[in-house]
Amino acid sequence: MNPALRTTWAPRGHTPVLTAPTSHQKTSMAGWCCYRPGHAPRLMFSLRPNGHFAAAHFPALLRRLHRFLGARVVLVWDNLTGHVRNLAVRAFIHENADWLTVYQLPGYAPELNPAEGLWGELKNGPLANLTARNLDEVTTAARHALRLVQHRPDLLNGFLTETGLATD
Repeated sequence: MNPALRTTWAPRGHTPVLTAPTSHQKTSMAGWCCYRPGHAPRLMFSLRPNGHFAAAHFPALLRRLHRFLGARVVLVWDNLTGHVRNLAVRAFIHENADWLTVYQLPGYAPELNPAEGLWGELKNGPLANLTARNLDEVTTAARHALRLVQHRPDLLNGFLTETGLATD
């Protein structure tokens, strides 16, 4: 798989060289595209600079999602191991069945997940040519890009439309 080609302002025949420090640090992102008939779509996200989301983080994230939406949550999750295979997460889902219903996507079906459109938008849009000097710059750029998407209901609706699923 070749990387996407990008355009540049460099003079023709003069390939620009961008150097960035290499690092094995990363910022992990979790995001929920939220849809409710008769309401504007919403986006909630969480970032973990220099860390990753583990199954132990999911109950707190789901409680936060519930408070954010102020309504019952029907969650469509991909097949990430930590999501619904973890016993503690499964117990949390069972204990909170009054406000939380979880459906699991098939084994590998990113085309059914609106959040995949969100990640694609970020990777191919605002973060595509980012040459950050450190992890803080990456995290700040990602947070800024996600906040911009939060104010674009047309874009959030497009992520759902791309899946072929209806909002009714």
